[in-house]
Amino acid sequence: MIALNRVHRMDAFEGLAQLSDESVDLVVTDPPYGIASSKRTTIRKGQVMSTKEAWGSWDTFAHPFDYDVMILRLISECYRVLKPGGSLYMFLARENCGFFIRHAVSRGFTYRNELALIKTTPLPSLHKKNWRSAFELCMYVVKGAMPTVFNFVSQRECVNTYPHASCVRLTNHPTEKPFEMIKRIVRVSSNPGDLVLDPFMGSGTTAAACVETGRRFVGFDTNAEYVRMAERRIADAGREAA
Repeated sequence: MIALNRVHRMDAFEGLAQLSDESVDLVVTDPPYGIASSKRTTIRKGQVMSTKEAWGSWDTFAHPFDYDVMILRLISECYRVLKPGGSLYMFLARENCGFFIRHAVSRGFTYRNELALIKTTPLPSLHKKNWRSAFELCMYVVKGAMPTVFNFVSQRECVNTYPHASCVRLTNHPTEKPFEMIKRIVRVSSNPGDLVLDPFMGSGTTAAACVETGRRFVGFDTNAEYVRMAERRIADAGREAA
């Protein structure tokens, strides 16, 4: 089996192929959204730029069908490596959520809920021709009928919305997710010592959350800069947990 408690510099599917069937307790991941474009704009570091410039080539697909194939492969591989009753949390662009749910259910997952990341400081509307985008969605599905682990922390914490000021960032990764939100997911849907997988580790948020909460982890990313970023966060989280 591939070495644990590491972020490996490799393609997600290359890494997934090295994981044994039913060896993972929880998957938390934020794969490419497939929406980067030279025609869509965003603001990064105070500058207006295309989403393709801001996010890089990793979110660019030659054809929408290529993105669909990737998501289908990811659903299938996550189902294979998860233990029965294991949970999968996956962030997706809103336009892809229905596609994900239909195919996850057809693969054998049970749809449980959606978590909404509420952006309390959303980007301004540059063209003023649409509603400002102020939330992202994370799909929550389970392998089988019910989750093996669901640690209901409190009524206050176990709600499916998480408000966050998007201007507050811990790294330079363009699509970093809130650390406390990911840590909450890890605490609720796994137990100490469980193995948590993130096939698209990015800046290492999932790994750092696992270190702070006493879970094992494994993850992959092809970008050398992001792997180094993740390794620094893991080391910092280890000092915090000590």
